[in-house]
Amino acid sequence: MDADLTSEEENKKMQITIQTKLNKEAAKYLEKAGEYTAKLRGELLCALLKEKKLNELKKTFISERGILARQFNSLHSEVKGIIKSVKELRKINLQDAERRKKALKYTIKKLARSFKKAKERQNREKILFALHHKKRKLRNVENRIEKLKNRGICLGGRKLFKKQFHLEENSYENHQEWREAFRKQRNNRIFFIGSKDEKFGNQNCQMVGNKLKVRVIPALEKEFGSHVDVTVEFSYKQDIIFYALQKKQAMNYRFVRKKENWYLFVTTKYKKVDIITNKNLGAIGVDLNHSHITVAETNRHGNLVHHQKIHTLIQDRTCHQVTATLAEACKQIISRAVKEQKPVAIEKLDFSKKKSNLISSSNTKYKRMISSFAYSKFAALIKSQAMKNGVKIIEVNPAFTSVIGRYKFAHFFGISTHLAASLVIARRAQNFSERFPTRTARCLPVDRHCHVWKPWKAFLKLAVSDRERQVELLFCSRHLPF
Repeated sequence: MDADLTSEEENKKMQITIQTKLNKEAAKYLEKAGEYTAKLRGELLCALLKEKKLNELKKTFISERGILARQFNSLHSEVKGIIKSVKELRKINLQDAERRKKALKYTIKKLARSFKKAKERQNREKILFALHHKKRKLRNVENRIEKLKNRGICLGGRKLFKKQFHLEENSYENHQEWREAFRKQRNNRIFFIGSKDEKFGNQNCQMVGNKLKVRVIPALEKEFGSHVDVTVEFSYKQDIIFYALQKKQAMNYRFVRKKENWYLFVTTKYKKVDIITNKNLGAIGVDLNHSHITVAETNRHGNLVHHQKIHTLIQDRTCHQVTATLAEACKQIISRAVKEQKPVAIEKLDFSKKKSNLISSSNTKYKRMISSFAYSKFAALIKSQAMKNGVKIIEVNPAFTSVIGRYKFAHFFGISTHLAASLVIARRAQNFSERFPTRTARCLPVDRHCHVWKPWKAFLKLAVSDRERQVELLFCSRHLPF
């Protein structure tokens, strides 16, 4: 995704899912259809993993398994998604395990050198104890890598599958009781894929008023007839469904059983919202930190006109609590953007590698901060709300935002480093200069042909290496215009 990608371009790809709880009247058919679909899903999964030809599989399933062509397409789309997600997850887990392996090998090598240098018996025993456990962890990681390379796909969940080996610990009286629970878990979903070329956006499920007309699987027609009518009532966003039906958009329907109730999930494209923001009026820079969000608003000249600090305590909270906290903060930011008609600028960050390398870090505070950092969730939430309200999101390169903010703007405006960083983000979205103040630049070698960030890198090294020099340079730049 480009840094200057507009919300309007993303809106073409944006989808929304609306869910509702279904009445008991359709439960009988959904139970039967779920059981039958689960068997076909397993067969198709095995066939696709064996790389059998799709056209031959489609003919076989239609003629021998008693399903329609569009029902097979829905099944194939679902199974293809399962395979793709498992492969992606396996890739991420393997990368994580390889990094852990590399970090453990480095630690073992370091401990081995320390053991050779240690002279006191007590120290040698302590190092030997640590070395033993690091080697044990390394063996476990190596075993995990081998398992990940050969791991298959378990429909119904591997966690529930393993419970059959510990029946008493998991409150199962016998194996038959576990088997029923496992089959129930496997039979808990039915999917119908839609298309904009089909009537009502879907050939197998069609929404007419508050009735959903579901096409019965041919193998079950003797018991249920050709169609089953399901009464559907949406408590929210029903206007989006009516808009999608009116515009003849594709409608995907997914039936999912949770505990004893069935739920309907309708997925379609979100209705198009025109962009109302203009970068020429200014920008709103947002900087996410582990305990708060700082917001800085600029005018068309790049000068600070408003700033805000939103507390977001996400450490030691559940996933849903974190989502609710960040969503509320995003709501405030987008409301301000809509009011001022200014785009929102955020950093383009990826903490996946940093999180996977935590094992090699000895800084407990840093580990806790990175582990609880939910930047990807925050970015997804603010983009989603921005699209719904016609606000443009601009993603900028995060390089040196904190450094430039601290040494160039923090003392000049009398604000914190984090607020100054959000100001830099807003100015960077407006393509304003990030050059050095004159008095600070004179302390560094002159190179007019280098990139503007190169002097900042040299300045950072100089400031960190010499504390007195850092303070001197800091105060050199605080009274200067930018």
